[in-house]
Amino acid sequence: MGILDFFFRKPTPTKFAQIVMQAAKRRGYSGTMVFDEPNFRITMGEGDFINLHNFYHDYCQAPRAARDEVVAKYSHLFVRSDIPDSFAAAKKNLLPVLRAGAFLQAAQLGPMVGGMAPSTTFAVAGFSADTVMLLAYDTEHLTRILDAKQLATWGVPAEEATAIALDNLRDLAPERFVQLGANLFASDWNDAYDSSRILLPDLAYRVAGQQPVAMVPTRGRMLLCASRKRDDLLTLLAYAKSAIDTEGRRVSTLMYEFADGQAVPYLPEDEEVARAQADLRRTALQEDYAEQKTLLDKLHEGQGTDIFVASYMLFKGEDERMFSIASWTAGADTLLPETDRVLLLELDERSEVKWRMDVAWADLQAIAGHLMVREDGYQLPRWRVTAFPDAVMMAALEARNAAGATIISAG
Repeated sequence: MGILDFFFRKPTPTKFAQIVMQAAKRRGYSGTMVFDEPNFRITMGEGDFINLHNFYHDYCQAPRAARDEVVAKYSHLFVRSDIPDSFAAAKKNLLPVLRAGAFLQAAQLGPMVGGMAPSTTFAVAGFSADTVMLLAYDTEHLTRILDAKQLATWGVPAEEATAIALDNLRDLAPERFVQLGANLFASDWNDAYDSSRILLPDLAYRVAGQQPVAMVPTRGRMLLCASRKRDDLLTLLAYAKSAIDTEGRRVSTLMYEFADGQAVPYLPEDEEVARAQADLRRTALQEDYAEQKTLLDKLHEGQGTDIFVASYMLFKGEDERMFSIASWTAGADTLLPETDRVLLLELDERSEVKWRMDVAWADLQAIAGHLMVREDGYQLPRWRVTAFPDAVMMAALEARNAAGATIISAG
């Protein structure tokens, strides 16, 4: 073992949970704590829990000498301060937060795996295809995502609370950006609200001119590009990928521009840029679908439900272009993710492949869409399939393949 391995080696998840619970006790928490290993969280009493994924990530990324500081920061989560009863007392602490759509997925399915009711009452506003905006009550040591019930208790419409949260965000701190290149800038607040500042278009204009392209790859990073040239946008995407890989806590893989005072998805005209952005999105989807599959498999196992949750897989074709694919096996009750292509399979009595055909998702829906039912309630779409395409449908799909009827787009 080298010296760097010693200073950066990770504790096991079980050991880490013990470190966290000991820190909580030192801080004065006297309630019950149980390590829920399958969901990597600590449960506290009835229906209350703290997820350890982000905590563990920050702990493992920190140098050994700084890990006590990380533990001290997060152990405040066990000190549950009450939210004020009056909106007048609470409104100064409201802030907007952006989260990946997978945040809602985990909040819904995670508690269900543990036999608890899903968390589905957040005060959510749509932001983009892969991101949602939420409201948080923020204090020095704790950030709580608010639910619709809290706003109802205060008697405050979501629009009013959001407007106040945006004003609070403007007042947090002056502009803090570092220049990465001639046309590229990165936020440097490091206060957990860097990504939220994409909600302030005037800020983007001041930093990157009148036609900025923005990305918020992680909670702690907002990137701005003052150019729409191919090389600049490819560099922007490269920085976004690097932030996701090194910082974690992904928010969005999309690119944004500003219209009518709002951030809206930017669709690059250049094919190379569009493909690079789409590949970044596919990589994020693979991660989110894998998490969804894990949760659904655990949920189905606990319920005694026999259903196959298909994986979202990534491959590269002969042209080196990335595409996503899932498998649909004859005779298997399956939940399909939404992919570029689907591999249709028939197995023999020894479970070996007897027949296979790779088809485009669009062609499959056109020919056999009546066999595919989109399931309600999933943040990432899942399609329930039971009956397999018959010989007539297979012939039609083969004809489409032969004619090259569908070409997978960059997006």
